Amino acid sequence: MTTVSNRWAALLLLLVLVLSACSSTDDTADSTDDGAGGEDAAASDTPDDAGDSDDDAPDDDADDADDDTDDGAAASGTVATMRAAITGDEGTLTPYTYVTGFPGWNLLMLQYDSLMQIDVDGVPQPWLAESVDVSDDGLTYDMTLVDGVTWHDGEPFTAEDVVFTVDYFLANAAGRFSRNLGAVTEATADGDLGVTLTLEAPSPSFPLSTLSDVPILPEHVWSTVEDPETHQFEGPNVGTGPYTLEEYQSDTSYRLVANPDYFRGAPTVEELVIVQFADDAGALAAIRSGEVDVVFDQIAPEQVDLLGQQGTIEIAQGPEYSSQLLYFDASKAPFDDIAVRQAMSLAVDRQDLVDTVFLGAATVGSAGWIHPDQPTFNAEVETTTDLEQANALLEDAGYTDSDGDGIREADGEPMSYELLTPSGDSLRLRTAELVAAMLADVGIQANVSSVEQATWEEAVWPGFDVANGRNYDLAMWGWSAPIQADASRVASLVHSEIEIGSLNLTAFADPEMDEVAQALTVEGDDATRTELIGELQSLFAERLPFVTLLYPDGAYAYDAAVYDDWAFVNGQGIVSKLSLLEPAARP
Repeated sequence: MTTVSNRWAALLLLLVLVLSACSSTDDTADSTDDGAGGEDAAASDTPDDAGDSDDDAPDDDADDADDDTDDGAAASGTVATMRAAITGDEGTLTPYTYVTGFPGWNLLMLQYDSLMQIDVDGVPQPWLAESVDVSDDGLTYDMTLVDGVTWHDGEPFTAEDVVFTVDYFLANAAGRFSRNLGAVTEATADGDLGVTLTLEAPSPSFPLSTLSDVPILPEHVWSTVEDPETHQFEGPNVGTGPYTLEEYQSDTSYRLVANPDYFRGAPTVEELVIVQFADDAGALAAIRSGEVDVVFDQIAPEQVDLLGQQGTIEIAQGPEYSSQLLYFDASKAPFDDIAVRQAMSLAVDRQDLVDTVFLGAATVGSAGWIHPDQPTFNAEVETTTDLEQANALLEDAGYTDSDGDGIREADGEPMSYELLTPSGDSLRLRTAELVAAMLADVGIQANVSSVEQATWEEAVWPGFDVANGRNYDLAMWGWSAPIQADASRVASLVHSEIEIGSLNLTAFADPEMDEVAQALTVEGDDATRTELIGELQSLFAERLPFVTLLYPDGAYAYDAAVYDDWAFVNGQGIVSKLSLLEPAARP
């Protein structure tokens, strides 16, 4: 990887500043950033230093870049250069340094591959593994790898790389992929193409949660890396994926170049330049002006029709499994009181949030967490709004407004708390403000505090490790789509033991839910697993580890004149390697 020239850096910085200035005067500019708070955040962000000179910079003039794009598309049927907008930096995009579950993990997997790959329906299919055979007892996965795959540096990809990857992630547990592989007791190679993974206990979700998720590492590169969280590679990250990361400038941009020897066929976009913006308004202004060709963050509902009427801009839309949630620290008063949690859930009018903030482009959240379109959704779980019942619960539990100021007291102190939300996500900010108004109706004061994303993450999920505790009262949060796609991962959100509840950021603890979640992690029978997930949803809706508000629909703006072959993966959107491969190469 190289860094871009000073001149290019200056131009990019100027571009960002100009667009940000434009957006500040645009009352309608708005978007959403669902990436932050995604479950896939890696352990740390270790960006490269910026500003080194490099005469091989991809381009030094935005207009020239546009010309390149048009020429490339017309000349070859593929796109020479495409520019994408994101908000927020994603580090150096290694498995240990990418930042968010979305779009960080998605960008990571443009460089790396997994043994399986989900298709547009969200179903795992063989990928680096040509075949995957599971033993009757669910404990052994025998795989045959695709022959002839090479790493970006030309070295052959073999079964020993897979074995190394498993051992390396288990030995270097700072990254979140170690959790996925925690059930693997042994990885063995049989020749160059045969791999066997042995599990400690059956894990029916293993193909989705692990084989389709964990990036495979090259042994000849990573075997000398002793501290993966801080290690800086001198050249590009080496994977087998369709792109190599050639340039990265912290807080400014990425440049990825197509791998012409990709084993599934050369990508349809030869160069992908990803420009970082301070907020969603800047990204929207950029696609309006033609400075970028696609926005990788979701756009706000009110922008859908406006953008769709502008030239060749089109909107890719579909339901997604990402979520908007109200979090609280359930380990301390008053949120350790089930009556308070139930009252807060009853006070929230989820349909109002969907209609007012998302203009209907979202699904009302289930009190039981699971999306209604998820096959394991428990339709018997009721989600209701009832202010009278919420107030009655608080009164009966002793939370009264003794001084008549509209705010109840808990142990003599006003029930007034800071509600953290990231400043770069306008939809989440609006949702927080409306939730605060709803909580006020039951005498709970939520003071919305809009903070930098890093501040927000560090308060809710310090160091991306629940073992570090937490430092917040109330917070807006959200998980990226893979958590809903694999319903059994609900156990990781609620179990009180860190080994299982690795995503339990609210410090929730309930013995009965622990028991059901524990059973879910080892149950191999599909029907029984569905019953356990259904049972967990019922308990979830009653005990409320957190309040599920809604699931936003995905809406992505792109210039169809530049590229019009996006693949919308069910529940997860368009930011996927599948979108940048020929349709015939997609699983």
